[in-house]
Amino acid sequence: MSWNACKLNSMKILIIDAPKPQLVKLQQAFNASSCSLTYVTELEFSMNTLATVKFDVVVVAIALEKISPVKLLTSLAKSFPAMLRVVINDMSTSIKHIDNLAHYNYKQPINTENIVHNITSLAENQKAITKESIIKAVAQVKTLPSPPKVYMQLNAVLKESSTDSQKISDIISQDPALAAKVLQFSNNTFMGKGKSLNNITDAITKMGLDTLCCIVMTAELFSYEPDIKGFSLLDQQLHCLATARLAASMVKPELKQEAMLAGLLHDIGKIVLFEMNPKLTSLYLRNYKPSANNNALEKKVFKTNHCHIGAYLLHVWSFSYSLIEAIILHHSPEKLLKNSFGIAQAVYLADTLLHEREPSPEFIEHYKMKDILEKLQQRAARLR
Repeated sequence: MSWNACKLNSMKILIIDAPKPQLVKLQQAFNASSCSLTYVTELEFSMNTLATVKFDVVVVAIALEKISPVKLLTSLAKSFPAMLRVVINDMSTSIKHIDNLAHYNYKQPINTENIVHNITSLAENQKAITKESIIKAVAQVKTLPSPPKVYMQLNAVLKESSTDSQKISDIISQDPALAAKVLQFSNNTFMGKGKSLNNITDAITKMGLDTLCCIVMTAELFSYEPDIKGFSLLDQQLHCLATARLAASMVKPELKQEAMLAGLLHDIGKIVLFEMNPKLTSLYLRNYKPSANNNALEKKVFKTNHCHIGAYLLHVWSFSYSLIEAIILHHSPEKLLKNSFGIAQAVYLADTLLHEREPSPEFIEHYKMKDILEKLQQRAARLR
């Protein structure tokens, strides 16, 4: 076991390698960075390793021989929910459900510099959403939204080359209550006075897979129907769906699916936030202004905001940090200027326009969007 322990204020990373080491180059790359590193092989590792140091990140080689990677990651997620989980896949091993247990799944041969950059650049956001106060606050909520399991199955199937409408229909129809909600929401939202949709196959034909997957996600996330006095769950559903569609229209084709997902999830933290304390929620809703950015009010009342709560929830569900970043920053345009226009930027702009707020002038100037802003505002008006 080796531990580069001289950099105590940096990210603390644990690498669990296979008995025949595969991640030595990654170990060397982290040692050369500003991270504190503990490196063990499977034979040296025990859960006691985690009792001595509070790690920010765990990197697991998938080619473990005596430990099941799925069981290990499941145990780590349960016992250390704040930890960022990374898998290095050797390509010869295919393990079901591994994507749902790790925030990142890198395939061999790996680019060590890219991995180190990706992980170290997450430090600020990862520490912000895994504060002890947030973890304790979320733990107090009696009923949390469940991870969207059917959507996850759909997402995995959509990556297969042999996907067809019947396979998609079968996955959704395995949960009759969810299938009914999907059809009801589809008819209420899209069909107007046209012929109603009677089955999932018709819905796929009429709306396309991307939109249908969005509706499945929406139906799953809001299926537990929290009773929050003064808060309209239906309005929230419709806003999230509109944000998803508008954000997806702004990005490159290869980013559309993730932009839609980020749009659907961007306000998921509100549901958790408003269930923490009914008295505080009542106080907040009395002072809430529909067209304003109410993040400062949330912070004043709840000592946190829905961006950080939602991002922590997605962290627990093992969503990727590119998605989590969009949730954290959708009310912080000044922090979005560091990167090229992508998912997080699209969600910020979509949410802002749908709430009929003026976008940040610096944001519009930085991304050279002045000439298309009016068209985007018109598109938002049609989706409202």
